[in-house]
Amino acid sequence: MEESQTKRTIRLKTGDEVEIPEGNILRVVDGLLGFPDLEEYALVPHGGESPFFWLQSVREEGLAFIVIDPRLFVPDYLPKVSSDDLAAVELERIEEAVVLAVVVIPEDPRKMTANLQGPLIINPRKRLARQVISQDPQHPIRYYIVPQEDSGEKG
Repeated sequence: MEESQTKRTIRLKTGDEVEIPEGNILRVVDGLLGFPDLEEYALVPHGGESPFFWLQSVREEGLAFIVIDPRLFVPDYLPKVSSDDLAAVELERIEEAVVLAVVVIPEDPRKMTANLQGPLIINPRKRLARQVISQDPQHPIRYYIVPQEDSGEKG
């Protein structure tokens, strides 16, 4: 996403101030579910070789989400979305989108889950994003990133 050299200083949920390339600032059309008035988010790498990113609200420093590319653990993942959702981010096909899933990390990180039913689709050229609802019943709200061997639950 880093295509622009212009940078903006934002305050992270941790309280730290960082300079973020404008190319890493997304406009989330209609906001995230539960946060319709907050449309501007920075996509901040978690650090090192981590596959995680922070989706940090530019306006509300206390609001940030951990996101990940769901294809890292579900290689054929492709959300089933409406043409209206695609049009909102100025895309014609879902295959053109960068797709991220919101991650929940509980006290026991081995039980972290990704929301495959409510992914974020991103038009990387326009820096437009939208949280959508996948119409595929195989996409759960809580998909275990680390397989749960003892529970019999997959992924």
